[in-house]
Amino acid sequence: MEAESKIDIKTFLDSRPLCSFQVRVVLLGLLVLILDGMDTTAMGFVAPALVADWKIARVALSPVFMSGLFGLAVGALAAGPIGDRLGRKAVIVSSVFLFGLFSLASSFANDLWMLAVLRFLTGLGLGASMPNTATLVSEYAPARHRNLMITLVYSGFAIGGALGGVASNVLIEQYGWRAVLFAGGVLPIACGILLIFALPESIRFLATRHEKRHAVRRIMQKLAPGILLGNTVIRTSDDITGSGRGKVAIIVGRGYFVGTVSLWIGVFVTLFTLYLINSWLPLMIKDAGMSLSDASLIATLGQVGGALGSLAVGWCMDRYSPHKVLWATHVVAGLCALCIAATERTFITTSLLVCAMGYCMNSLNVGYVALAARFYPTSVRATGTSWEQGIGRFGAIGGAAMGGVLLATGWSFNAVFGALSVPMAIGMVAIFIKSIFASDVASVDMPGASSIEVAATFARE
Repeated sequence: MEAESKIDIKTFLDSRPLCSFQVRVVLLGLLVLILDGMDTTAMGFVAPALVADWKIARVALSPVFMSGLFGLAVGALAAGPIGDRLGRKAVIVSSVFLFGLFSLASSFANDLWMLAVLRFLTGLGLGASMPNTATLVSEYAPARHRNLMITLVYSGFAIGGALGGVASNVLIEQYGWRAVLFAGGVLPIACGILLIFALPESIRFLATRHEKRHAVRRIMQKLAPGILLGNTVIRTSDDITGSGRGKVAIIVGRGYFVGTVSLWIGVFVTLFTLYLINSWLPLMIKDAGMSLSDASLIATLGQVGGALGSLAVGWCMDRYSPHKVLWATHVVAGLCALCIAATERTFITTSLLVCAMGYCMNSLNVGYVALAARFYPTSVRATGTSWEQGIGRFGAIGGAAMGGVLLATGWSFNAVFGALSVPMAIGMVAIFIKSIFASDVASVDMPGASSIEVAATFARE
């Protein structure tokens, strides 16, 4: 009688070189985040032309910025638990269609309140797509490349922002600001159709569902043709199956609380800073005496720096302590903010420092996503990653709102950037606390499980 063979998916993925199927997952995830970045940053590039067209005060745009960011927060918080129940692909595809359709509708808005409502609905899709995409990619990544693959995909957000800046200049000049939102709707809809046919479900997620075993076998054959025998049993060892608690209860429960709160604080201050800059930088630069084209170019260079930083931080996190990498990035970001505040405002100097600031801020954003993806197990990974990003979005809302308040009360360009060193200092403390008390996958209460089973469950990174 032929002996039964067993394959553990985690061990299988970690022990093999990357294949074309995994590369396809990464490229599709990158495409989603590029479109996400274009749509999320669109209002920042549209704002100066919109203010001129509708003849409104710049601070009148605050509700539009904040409604979109509030949609991002709600979308992220809701989509994580849904992704852990229904699957990553279903959430990703649905969310891409959602933000595409409402971005398209935004291009036809005729007053601020209609635009604010439509940007909130667009934000729901944007907030849902990002963390679930990162989760899906992480679950196809071998441990030795996981941080790099996640941050590579998340670099698409900054790439999309940079491409959006370039495209916005052309579209606004030729067709007006509505064309930017129109393009931001058509492209995701086309992408959603592609994803239906080309994007696979997470194999680790499928392996936790007994009724999906045939789908797991089909994906395994694509990852390694011919590896499966008729009696091969496929299992995954990196999941929690013994806990009956809810998803959110697990990530804030015993063994995870300190790490979760530290991640929330770190990403909150990061997105507070990032979205204050993304939302108001073009207007602040223009008000500082530079032309609209110079303001758009400098903001675009910040997104270019962000794309480079997103790639670099993943490479560093795979080779050095992820906590030390993020701590050092907080330090450099704080120093960049102080340098922008203290130096003379010239086009070259401002461009270089904004590029460096963008490098750091986007590095931190994607670095926290990668850190969350390795901190939580499969059964709550989408929830943990999405809630981290959802909580961070409230920081983004605060940053966008605070930018409007500071400008309305007469704060100068230099004063605003000087103040941004404070949230970076808070982030340094948060990541230090996590490195001390919750450096990696935490142990969790697993009723009925032995200590050996618990240890085996979390022997991942």
